[in-house]
Amino acid sequence: MKVRYIIYCVLIALAVFSASAPADCNIVIVGDANSDGRITTADSMLALRMAAGSMPPDIERADVNHDGDVNSLDALMILTIAQKTQVYVNAPEVVSGAFNATIDIHNVVDLDSGQFDLSFNSSVVNVTAVCDGNIDGTTVPISDWRFMDADTIRVLFDLPDADLASGSGSLATVNFEITGAVKDESVLDISNGELFDLDTYGDGIPATWTDCEVIIGESVMVNAPEIVSGDTFDATIDVADVTNLASGQFDLSFDPSVVNVTSVDSGSIAGTEVHMDMWRLMADGRVRVLFRCPGATTVSGSGSLATIHFEVTGAAGDRSALDISDGQLFGLLPVDYINFTSVEEITEMPAIWNDCEVTLGVPVTVSAPEIVSGTFNATIDIENVTDLDSGQFDLSFNSSVVNVTAVCDGNIDGTTVPISDWRFMDADTIRVLFDRPSDNTVTGAGSLATINFEITGSVGDTSVLDISNGELFDLDTYSDGIPATWTDCEVTV
Repeated sequence: MKVRYIIYCVLIALAVFSASAPADCNIVIVGDANSDGRITTADSMLALRMAAGSMPPDIERADVNHDGDVNSLDALMILTIAQKTQVYVNAPEVVSGAFNATIDIHNVVDLDSGQFDLSFNSSVVNVTAVCDGNIDGTTVPISDWRFMDADTIRVLFDLPDADLASGSGSLATVNFEITGAVKDESVLDISNGELFDLDTYGDGIPATWTDCEVIIGESVMVNAPEIVSGDTFDATIDVADVTNLASGQFDLSFDPSVVNVTSVDSGSIAGTEVHMDMWRLMADGRVRVLFRCPGATTVSGSGSLATIHFEVTGAAGDRSALDISDGQLFGLLPVDYINFTSVEEITEMPAIWNDCEVTLGVPVTVSAPEIVSGTFNATIDIENVTDLDSGQFDLSFNSSVVNVTAVCDGNIDGTTVPISDWRFMDADTIRVLFDRPSDNTVTGAGSLATINFEITGSVGDTSVLDISNGELFDLDTYSDGIPATWTDCEVTV
């Protein structure tokens, strides 16, 4: 327990006071001195700096001739490679759910056709489809693809007639599904590659072909309403099917002119609290959160790492990404060292961190008495709308309890909102359309419509007044509409 506590304290110190570094690629490309996944003239210049002693040599990446040193010969060899055609498999290092791998190509001239094989561990990932590529705006059509065995596909591509493609882009996009479990790994191994132009069809275009590797990670997602209204809302940091989670951290960025964090609460996974150890607002609209499981426990299952409370600082129509970054999950695994004792080893868990976006919307609410008898009215209330031109909504109800007898015009700050049409879609749903005359829009708060009801049920019966399929339009954003939240109510006879 003491060892674990010391390790955790070290992790907190690193998380709070250190800048996070980008994750290393799983497969090292010799010659890719700047680790960007391909070999370019920039890598040659970097190797020259290493050779001159102005920066530490990266033997693993820049020692192309494998003589144990980085010198001007390596820089020259990298420059030569950079001028050739390069093909490389480009996929996320950590994957979850479905994902795509592009077969990227760099610096090709007059490509006419070609092929490649792509191998993988089918117990970890599997191919579901192969789609056309694109090189500098020119489509590279897939003429055929098939499984050679359970772990290998062959892909053929061919540009029509005498069309040729030059430049950089992709030969194909390969769609994958996950078939393994978290921490399973698979190399995406490209082989038997051939590129042809019209002149050198026999020998083909010389190229380098580079693999990549993927690992299945935990799925972490920022979960917030797509459209928010009112003064506050919450976002949860959700995790699915995590195993032996002990602690971790993340940053969440946002636009403070639209929304702002007010507090952070602990999360819960499978009924176990995920304790929020520390949170602080950083510069430029960012909050950093550190969390851990209490005591000596770990937790497995699905739930949330934290709940982030926000206040609204912008106006209707404003948008903010909730961008999660610098995320780390740590687990503790029991390890038996030389059969003498059992200790806990800390391990970082691979994860996918998914953002979301919120839009500030106009609140629309069904307002009716909680207890009703005889006949009654429900108003479709709206707050703080700007330049409303037209719109619609559906209102559903239990017709054995209440039923609509009429729909009347609404009114926003003294201006009539005319009902242009209303009708029954079925026995339990009406559709209402409203439209301001000409280009006369309306701004403010009030109601979109008044719905007249009669009672058809007995004392104690209840019915939800469920508003759906709502759309609000102004004259400028007619295609997308005015963002809004639509809130139901319930009545009891």
